[in-house]
Parts: sequence; C-alpha cells; structure tokens
Amino acid sequence: MATVSVSGPAGMSGRPRHRLLRALNSPLRMRAHLLIAISAGIVLFALPFVSPGADGAARNLAAREFQASTAAAAASLSTRIATIQGSVLSADSIVASGVDLGGLCEAMSRDPQRPYQRLNVLTVSGNLKCTTVPETRDQPDVIRQRAYFQNVLTTGEDQVGGPLVGAFSNRPTLVVAHALRSRGSIFGVVVAAVDVSEVVQPVRPVTRSERIVVMGGDGGRFELGDQEVPALPSSVQDVVSRSLATGAPCPVLIADGTAWTCSPVGRTGLALVAGHPERSVFAVVFDQMERQRYQAIGVVVIAVMAAFAMDFLFLRRIRLAYGHAGLPAMNAGDTAKRDEIDALGDWARTIEETRHRLQTEVDGHERRRLNSERDLLTSIAETVEIRYPFLRNHGDRVGRYARQIGARLGISGDDLEQLEFAARIHDLGKIAIADAIYLKPGRLEPIEASQMQLHATRGGELASRMRTVPAQVAEAVRHHHERWDGTGYPDGLAGTNIPLWSRVISVADAYDAMTEERPYRDRPWTHDEALRILRDGAGFQWDATAVAAFLDVLESGTVQPKPVLMSARRVASDG
Repeated sequence: MATVSVSGPAGMSGRPRHRLLRALNSPLRMRAHLLIAISAGIVLFALPFVSPGADGAARNLAAREFQASTAAAAASLSTRIATIQGSVLSADSIVASGVDLGGLCEAMSRDPQRPYQRLNVLTVSGNLKCTTVPETRDQPDVIRQRAYFQNVLTTGEDQVGGPLVGAFSNRPTLVVAHALRSRGSIFGVVVAAVDVSEVVQPVRPVTRSERIVVMGGDGGRFELGDQEVPALPSSVQDVVSRSLATGAPCPVLIADGTAWTCSPVGRTGLALVAGHPERSVFAVVFDQMERQRYQAIGVVVIAVMAAFAMDFLFLRRIRLAYGHAGLPAMNAGDTAKRDEIDALGDWARTIEETRHRLQTEVDGHERRRLNSERDLLTSIAETVEIRYPFLRNHGDRVGRYARQIGARLGISGDDLEQLEFAARIHDLGKIAIADAIYLKPGRLEPIEASQMQLHATRGGELASRMRTVPAQVAEAVRHHHERWDGTGYPDGLAGTNIPLWSRVISVADAYDAMTEERPYRDRPWTHDEALRILRDGAGFQWDATAVAAFLDVLESGTVQPKPVLMSARRVASDG
C-alpha cells in the first residue's frame, strides 16, 4: 500500500525557532495550556474552601479549650468565695459565746488568716454596729436597698453580692452576707467584703490582650485587663444574663474581633466572662488555614510546571509516532487547518475501516464453519429421505410442526430455531440401518427390532460429535422415540425426564408418519384417525401438553389437515 505524505504550502513549511512559540503553534498544545490555566484558576478559586471540615473541627476544639479554661477559672473563683463564706460562719459560734454585735468585729478580726478585707456587722434595719474600717460612715438607707441584704433577711441563707461599689469602701467589691439568729429569729447580719481585683487576680492572672469580667445577676460587673481589648459588648452581656437566668451553657461569641465566653461561678449567682482576640483563641485554626493555602498553592505550581513539562515530552513523542506510523507530517502551515487530533482521527478511521472489513471476513468464516456442521447433518438426513422415497420431505414437515408446537409451549428465539433443526434431522441415524432390516416385509425379529431402534442412538451420537451443534439438539434426536409411560427407547425415560424438545418432535413425527404412506401399513391413516390416536395416547405414549399444543396448531389453521392419500398396499417393518 502506498503511503501518502501531506505537507503544507512551500511558503509555510518553516518552523518557529523559539521553543515556546513552537509549543503554542500546535492547537493541541494551545488547548492543553488553556485547560491547565482553567484548572489552575478553579483550584485557586477553591482555595478558601480547602478542608472546610478540618477547619471546622479545629475551630470547635479551640472554642472548647477556651470554654474549659474559663470554666476552670470560674471554679477557682467559686472556691475562693466559698472560703470567705466558711470564715464568716465563725460569727455564729462567737455570738453563742456571749459576744454582742458591737464586739463581733473585734473578735473575728483576731484571725490572721481571714480571707476577707473588711467586715461589717449590721442590724436588721441596716444600722452599723461595728466595722473593721475606722472611717466607715453609717448608711442604713443605702444598706437596706442592697439586694444581698434584702435576700439574706428574706431567705435566711448566705448571699453573695456584687460586683458593686462598696457603701463603706467606695471600691468595686464582692460581699458575703450571713444572717445571725437568736431563738430562730434574725437579729443581725455579718457582711464580709473583699475587693474584686483581690479575688480575681489570684485565680486567673490577667495576661496581655485579655479582659476578665465578673458579672452579677443584677447586671453589675467589674472589668479587668488590657485596655486595648474592647469592653464587654451589650450583645455579649445579654447572652451572659440569659445564661445566668436559665442556666444554659454560654457559647463562644465573636464581637469586633474579640472572642467572648462565660462560665457560672458555682451557685453564687455570678458569672466569669473572658475576652481574647479572636486570632489568639483560634491561632491554631488560622495557622492551619494559612499552611493549607500555601501547600495548595505549592501543589498548583508544581502541577502546572509538571503539566508543561509532560506537554512538551508527550507531544514530541506524538510527532515521532506520526513518522513511524506513516501519518502526514505536521508543520506550522498545517496547524492552521488541521492538527494532531485531526491526523489521529484519520488514522483511527482508517484502522476502524480495516478492522470492520477484517471482522466481516472473520464473521463470514465463522458462519460458514458453524453452518458446515449443520449442513453435514442436514445432508445425512436428506440422504436417508432420498434412500427411502416414502420418507421424502418427512423431515421438513416434522420441522414445521415442531416449530408451531414449540412456540405454543413458550420456546422462542434461537431455541425455537434449534428445535426446528433437530426435528428436521431427527431420522439421520437411519443412515446406519441396513436396507434388509428397514425394508423387510413382515414383522421384525426381536434382534432386528433392536437393530432398527439403534437409529435414535446413532443419530444422537452423530449430532453430539458436531462441536458447533448444541447438546440439546443431540438429546432431542436421541430421545424422540421415548414414551411418556417409560416404555420407549433407547433409554426408557418417562414423563418430564424426557427432554421437552424430544416430546415435541415425538408428537410431530407420529402425526406425519400416521398420515403418510409407509411400507408397513396398507394405507395412510386419515387426519381424524391420526388425531384420535394422538388423543388416546396422550399421557401414555406422548406428552399430553405437547399433544394439546399440536391440536391447537391444527385448530388455528396454522397447519392445514392432510387430505386422505390413496396408495398401494405395502408391507414393511419399521414404526
């Protein structure tokens, strides 16, 4: 085959010298580069969304750690307040020893380990009875309005108040109020006070860029920490108030770049609120996001560089392959009208046409090979019919009958074709029967009858030797003389043990044999006589279902009943 070479116009045969221009000169490379650019753009656009699940998990972990540290500080503050409450309880034993309210302050101040800074003893009306602060002024109206003072008189239980500006010290203060009883009645109140800063600093040292807020249920608050951190926003304050009122957990809130959270201080009615710059709280998350972005950018850069390198190498190999395969040479002028894809398309079409032609030839050879064995069996069966003229066209008729019966029994497609073929060649085994036996006048001797019955076995053996003939065909030929009651030959099968195709062929063969002249009968039986014999033998000699299907074929008019044939009387021995 001649090889056709295609080249561009003479004036356009030159190739750009610059390597990059040579690369861009090919439409395929231009498409590849455009695809790379689009892919890189998509990846860069998707960078902000890289690993959103991992970022969310890290952010949740950082938030939980922030909440846990705040809860730990609140627990320490609760412990310190509980220490103050325990110290104030000593007032009960001092009063029980006979000390009056006026002397209670002096008696309690003797304890050098007392956890509070100031102590005041008041009457139920709010009048000051004694104090550890000499400059304190008696302010009963102010004291009576304090929520903690009213609650301790109402409930009789210890109360924690604040943060508030102390009525006696004028400093942000936390107070612990304890009711003094005599014979079940409250007659005085001991109030221990401590500066908020003195309580908070030991349990949570305030670091740089941090703000700590102690907030009471009445809205009072004390803030401590870096002035650069914004004060507690009202939105956060509302959430803290709801948390104190309902007992709901306090979430992590972000306001103006600051992360806030809170934790209740035991059962004191106070809440400890902590504020940190958002970037400080979620530093791990921000660092991880930055690291992932840089890694992704690095991957994109490496991928683009690798793509360009592979682009040059791959296309160079394609150009070399063109030359080896006899494809048209590609040059600068050609790429304006056709490119590597077009050349490959032409090559693929040529290969496909060649493949299709070869496949057609192979299919033809295969069909001829398959048909050769079928043709051989058909030729043997036709030889039998030529050898015995009374069998002329017997196979064709049995094949047509069997096809109609099989269709009504649900056999279809290729199986129906194979059934018809088996019916047409069912008597091919008679090629092995001697004429002396087949054409013998009178009744056959037992040994001769056995020889005659061998035609079914011989036919099955011949069909089974053909590799392209289905095994069902060989079985159908071998067992077409079996009887439903098990008295048939060659294997004495009974009922449904007889192959279905054999049962169908048996009915079709019997009808045609009865209505055609045979050497062993005086005359052919009529159509009605044959049907009567089939009906009588249904369930004994033949499958009743197959007989019913054949009767339906005749009633539908698909197969016309045979006319009565007048023939010469002949005597022979085969059934």
